[in-house]
Amino acid sequence: MKPPRQAVIDGNEAAALVAYALSEVCAIYPITPSSSMAELADQWASEAQKNLWGAIPQVIEMQSEGGAAGAVHGALQTGALTTTFTASQGLLLMIPNMYKIAGELLPTVFHVAARSLATHALSIFGDHSDVMAVRQTGFALLASSGVQEAHDLAAIAHAVTLRARIPFLHFFDGFRTSHEVAKITLLEEDTLRALVDDALVLAHRARGLSPEHPVVRGTAQNPDVFFQSREAQSPFWARTPALVAAAMDRFAELTGRRYQPFSYHGDPRAERVVVAMGSGVDAAKETVDHLARSGVRAGVVQVSLYRPWDAARFLAALPPTVRAIAGRIIPESK
Repeated sequence: MKPPRQAVIDGNEAAALVAYALSEVCAIYPITPSSSMAELADQWASEAQKNLWGAIPQVIEMQSEGGAAGAVHGALQTGALTTTFTASQGLLLMIPNMYKIAGELLPTVFHVAARSLATHALSIFGDHSDVMAVRQTGFALLASSGVQEAHDLAAIAHAVTLRARIPFLHFFDGFRTSHEVAKITLLEEDTLRALVDDALVLAHRARGLSPEHPVVRGTAQNPDVFFQSREAQSPFWARTPALVAAAMDRFAELTGRRYQPFSYHGDPRAERVVVAMGSGVDAAKETVDHLARSGVRAGVVQVSLYRPWDAARFLAALPPTVRAIAGRIIPESK
């Protein structure tokens, strides 16, 4: 067996490699700090690099992030495998189309280098305010904490979205991960093929608009019918955490790298636990290990699947001895 390929790349390239390999259309409008994901996709297409199925993805640069989201929506309606890359205000401009994409159960992955939203001033640096602003759109939110995770969870997101029919927003911290250079193990084509079910790709194709089987979409509905349609989508949302967990288990079988929607690191009898998401997880783990050497029982729960929130899996990740989460004391039951 040949040894796995390794590369020294940043988080943006790690995510873009997977997104390009698993897409037919990339609608782009570069914005800091996600720009290089779009730029690399454009470069690879110009160099005639092929995706997993031997085709050259069509990379289209629009005139705004709103236009990019509209192009994504249109391409998805035709049954094309489609992605985009964005951050900050660019993500906010995509919100109207995100509601439509989620409401129509169209599988896609948006890759986001999370960044502060402009308020009294513009900031290109990192927080999760952009991601937090789209929690209500109906997209699943999957968080990576480092460069290797940005590569691996990108593949998991693309695999699960086809099975769940819930669109995914895969995000990682701007600059802290998007521009962090690290040595990672690259996913082989065979691994990607094992993760992505071609039958699900064909099913997505079959749902595409075609004059051969015309359908009506984008109608106006009265509240009774509208509400029933919204409720009909609930089972798709409810089953997504289990599908993510199953895809992560399958990924572990293929690569040996194990992920979970919620993973715990620390003392199995910890009384104090921090819940973290993103690049801060590694620092929290180091702190927990340092505290352990001083006799302090502490732990950290890493959140990978932020939406849909799976309360049962979150509680299962916590040691039964926990009395405080991020400083808040949990009173003992009487």
